Amino acid sequence: MRKILKGNFPVIVLLAFLLLSACNTKNEGVDIDSVAKYTCPMHPEIVKDEPGACPICGMDLVPVNSVGADAGINDTLARLIKPTNELVISEIKTVYPSPGTRSRDVNVKGLINYNTNNQNSVSSRVSGRIEKLYIKYNYQAVSKGQKLMDIYSPDLADAQQELLFLKSNNEPVLLEQAKKKLRLLGFTEQQINHVLSTGKVDYTVSIYSPYSGYVSEPQTVQSSAGSASAGSTLITSESSAGSSSAMGGMSGSGTGPKPQTPDVTSNAPLQLREGQYLAAGQRMFNLVNSNQVWAEFYVTPGDLDKFKRGTMIDVQSIDMSTKRSRVPVSLIQPYYNDGTNYSLVRATLSNTDKTWKVGELITVQSEINRTSGTWLPRTAVLQLGRRFVSFIKRNGAFLPVYVDVKGVSGQWVDIGSSLDSKKEVALNAWFLVDSESFINVQHLNEQ
Repeated sequence: MRKILKGNFPVIVLLAFLLLSACNTKNEGVDIDSVAKYTCPMHPEIVKDEPGACPICGMDLVPVNSVGADAGINDTLARLIKPTNELVISEIKTVYPSPGTRSRDVNVKGLINYNTNNQNSVSSRVSGRIEKLYIKYNYQAVSKGQKLMDIYSPDLADAQQELLFLKSNNEPVLLEQAKKKLRLLGFTEQQINHVLSTGKVDYTVSIYSPYSGYVSEPQTVQSSAGSASAGSTLITSESSAGSSSAMGGMSGSGTGPKPQTPDVTSNAPLQLREGQYLAAGQRMFNLVNSNQVWAEFYVTPGDLDKFKRGTMIDVQSIDMSTKRSRVPVSLIQPYYNDGTNYSLVRATLSNTDKTWKVGELITVQSEINRTSGTWLPRTAVLQLGRRFVSFIKRNGAFLPVYVDVKGVSGQWVDIGSSLDSKKEVALNAWFLVDSESFINVQHLNEQ
């Protein structure tokens, strides 16, 4: 027996090895084909029959697992190994699509200006010389009945002599005619009674204001190239750079004219002087009434349809947010200057309580028609060419999906029915995208 085993020992060992290998193969169920393939983790299109390096990136090739094989990854880690262009891990804030109505508000800046329609002229009713002047500068406030000047006028002296003569001759009918004549020459009842009571002629007569308002002496404005006068408004392209911020910036690109704010010379001296001679009927200055003022601002042709005549606008003071009025647009005055079209828009404000101050900066808001839809903030919608993408939250991660954009209203986007109102959407879609990334987006119904 010992002799038989000694001669056949190599054969017995070989049979045992083959039987053991067959059992292991049967029990473990190893698929020879599945482990014979090797691929690159970064470039799955590279498949080799043997280990080696990736010809693209140089990384070591790894075995390809068979379909359905357990790689030892549980469900909590599945989302972490998704392709980086299909899933984003983030703790960014989320919002829900909001059904309802939205309106687009258009805001521009402007200022309060005088309403030159409420302007009264103060003229000299008689010829004479200015002895004393009580007003000193343009846009000085004047009340009705306030003394404006003292003048010497031979016509007024003759009319007073005639009044006293008729009084002494006891001519009541002619006396009333003489009083009427003095009234037409600018005399007040108090002045007439003073002459009759003293029996003396006043050679220096005081002239009183028949209106209330602000002094506005006619100014001679010489227009140069690139300027246009609009009523009380002076538009000058040469000084546009300093005025763009005050008027809301007519041209965002920096090209084209930017209209200047209305030219209000509030402290300019008067042209009238003491000792100056006046002719009968000569206009001395105007009095602008501030019981009504203008809200003036400039708009581009693209926004002109939002400020049509009769459109209600909200006028609000920049310095005092509580000071606001809702009034209709009363005037649209188009201009063409330096190759650019723009328009002066004007609205009339009631100012009997003197709330609005001339020269005050304002913000003007026009509301467009309200639109119904399902809305997301503009930051939640990312535009990729002609398509739009939002990120919905699913299982703690954000998945990019296509959405439809039906319209835009201010800072809101109407996505229609492309997303359920119960879906959580990333508030800032741009934050989730790298500038060098390519997003693999799928339709929501494919998820």
